[in-house]
Amino acid sequence: MVRFGQHFIKSESLLREIASYLNISKDDVVLEIGAGDGRLTKYLVDAKKVYAVEIDKRLIPKLEEKNMPNVEIINKDILDFGFPKDVNKIIGNLPYELSSPITEKILLFLNSQLHSGVKNLLAVLMYQREFAERMTTFPGLKDYSRLSVLVNYYADCEIIKNIPKGVFRPPPKVDSSLVKIVPKDVVRDDKLFEVVKILFMHKNKKVINALIDSREFLKVKDKNELKSILPKLLGELAEKKVFYLELEDIQKIKEKINTLV
Repeated sequence: MVRFGQHFIKSESLLREIASYLNISKDDVVLEIGAGDGRLTKYLVDAKKVYAVEIDKRLIPKLEEKNMPNVEIINKDILDFGFPKDVNKIIGNLPYELSSPITEKILLFLNSQLHSGVKNLLAVLMYQREFAERMTTFPGLKDYSRLSVLVNYYADCEIIKNIPKGVFRPPPKVDSSLVKIVPKDVVRDDKLFEVVKILFMHKNKKVINALIDSREFLKVKDKNELKSILPKLLGELAEKKVFYLELEDIQKIKEKINTLV
C-alpha cells in the first residue's frame, strides 16, 4: 500500500530495535509520525501515552484493532497537526517529499519544549539516506545546505543506523537512515534563517555575490550600492564561499547586515 508513499518494515526484530533507540520510560509521551498499521506503535506502548498520527484513513481500523489503551489514534496530515504540549519523544518514518518541512516543524517544537521545561527530549526519525546525509554534513562538503545549518543550530544530530531498502515492503528505490535528534539549548532565531535562506540560494558563490544576487530580499536593492557597502560591512567574510560558512560565520553576517535585511 503506497498511496501516501508508505513502505512498511517487515522485520519484527528491526522494529523492536528502532523503538529501543527512543529509550521509552513510563513517564514519556511519544508522538509517532506515520503510524501506518501499528507495526511500530505496538513497541511504543510502555510510554505513558502515544499519539499515533496517520494520514491514510484506510489504515485507521488496523491501528484500532490492535487495542492499545494508551494510544490515541489521530487521522491527520502531520503538517496540519498541532503537536501536543505533553510530548517529549518523537518517532517516525518521514516521507521524502515532506522531510524538510516536517523536520523544521520538529526542530522548532523540540526547541519550544526545551524552553518550557520539558525533560528527556528526543527524536528518532527515519529518512531516505541522502536526506539524512544532508542533515549531518559539514561546511565545505557538497551536500552542505540550508537544512544542514538549521539542524546544526537547533540540535545535535547523528545517523545511528543505515537501513537497506530490502527490509521494506514494497521496497523503496533507495536506502534509508535512522537519525537521532537531541535539541540544543538555543534561542529560536528566525532572523538568522532569513539570512541562511538568502545565502544558500547561491551556495556556490562568494558571500558578497550571493547577497547581491538575492538583493530582492534586501532593503538595499541597488547592485552598485551593495558592491560598495558589503565589503566594508563584512570584511573577509565577503569573499568566503557560502558552502564553506560555519554557523558562527553566518551569525556574524546576520549581525553585520542587520540593517539590510
